[in-house]
Amino acid sequence: MRIYEAVVPGRAEGMRLDKYISLAFSLLPAAVTRDAFSHRDVKVDGKRSGKETPVLSGQRIQLYTGYAPELPVVYEDDRILLLNKPAGISCDEDEWGGMTVLSLMAERAKGAYTPRLCHRLDHPTCGLLLLCKDDESESVLLEAFKNRALDKKYQCLVRGEMRPPAALKEAYLIKNAETATVRIATHETPGALPIATQYETLDFDGAISRLLVTLLTGRTHQIRAHLAFLAHPILGDDKYGDRAFNKRYKTTSLRLCATELTLHVSGCLADLDGKAFAIDPPF
Repeated sequence: MRIYEAVVPGRAEGMRLDKYISLAFSLLPAAVTRDAFSHRDVKVDGKRSGKETPVLSGQRIQLYTGYAPELPVVYEDDRILLLNKPAGISCDEDEWGGMTVLSLMAERAKGAYTPRLCHRLDHPTCGLLLLCKDDESESVLLEAFKNRALDKKYQCLVRGEMRPPAALKEAYLIKNAETATVRIATHETPGALPIATQYETLDFDGAISRLLVTLLTGRTHQIRAHLAFLAHPILGDDKYGDRAFNKRYKTTSLRLCATELTLHVSGCLADLDGKAFAIDPPF
């Protein structure tokens, strides 16, 4: 029997317990949580509770189940771990105070090593996510990402036809820490960071384009915000996208996936230099 725990954040105050659990333990299937409630295997501050119970900030939620979600492993050796991260789970410091990639991988490691993130993918973005297992490999990989020495490519579905079908677009990105969003500007302004996004159209069906996107800079929400700024929002994007467009195509999940990663590394990881990984997107 496994125990999944979460501490309720302020933003979830008053939320029904079953709704909060679906957010905090996002990789648990609905059938698993229903079964846990039916067997009274959900506790709030140590007290067995029903699904309609309103949660309060700071409460500790515990769910008992035999189900163990697994993150697909694309490659693993003694130093690195490459995952195919599902959409709907945060890499770390989850905003709902619950399950994260790091918490799941730490449980999988069972103390043999401490998994560390080398980069991040947004909560709704799926695809290749690189972790490492020791200080030396962490130092090499963090330096590689800092120097943009790793090639990252994404596939996404966007509204409309890209004109031209392939291009390199440059702009500036400004973060808003209060709203956890960014905006794009055409000219340099105080606090703005330069961005460069390269895309190539792989397919167009008359309404939706499939793009291969190469990040030449890696800023927060860069692909989502930049494509929306170019009037081609990503299908399923509820933050920067077109909600009417998403509703028309009955899409609630973000159609953005990190599909390719090529390592350019040295030192203790020199044997992986030039190694390329690729996956197919789930859409």
